[in-house]
Amino acid sequence: MKTIDLIKKLKAGDRARVLNNSTSEDLEIERPNLAEAVALAFVWSKSPEGYTYWSDLTHDLIMGEYTFTEEESKERESPLPTDAAKRKEYVIFSGFINYFPNAIAAVSHLSYKGSQQHHPDQPLHWDKNKSSDELDALMRHMIDGDWEQVCWRALANLERKLTGHCQYEKAVDKSTNK
Repeated sequence: MKTIDLIKKLKAGDRARVLNNSTSEDLEIERPNLAEAVALAFVWSKSPEGYTYWSDLTHDLIMGEYTFTEEESKERESPLPTDAAKRKEYVIFSGFINYFPNAIAAVSHLSYKGSQQHHPDQPLHWDKNKSSDELDALMRHMIDGDWEQVCWRALANLERKLTGHCQYEKAVDKSTNK
């Protein structure tokens, strides 16, 4: 994906800083994930923010610690296209919820139980700092036959991949053979 498209996933202020520090040529370069796009978009030490700012931001992206406040979340782009015809291709109810209602219920309940286990005093949330070895954990759960866990880990890995936070970027993406 082009750097210009990947940085749309950043907070508005960070996105503006990347745009200010990058050339139009830098923004057209294809990168495998958001962290690499930020890391290679420009020379950090020559930016007004300095090397440490960008190093910390990239670290947070890699570790899944780059978070948004509720207000910042409102500014984020939807994962869905804005074109009306293209939006109809995302059949979330009829192509996902309707296909797998029992599996979705089981994985949702697993999320609840995991949140109660790790953060019983907090509202339900995915603590992305607890574990990021999605594929290793998925394989362990597969060997054990814990299918709800397998599904949860597969979805977690896909979410990380789609948002540029996947630690398994060197694995081959079958859709692109890269």
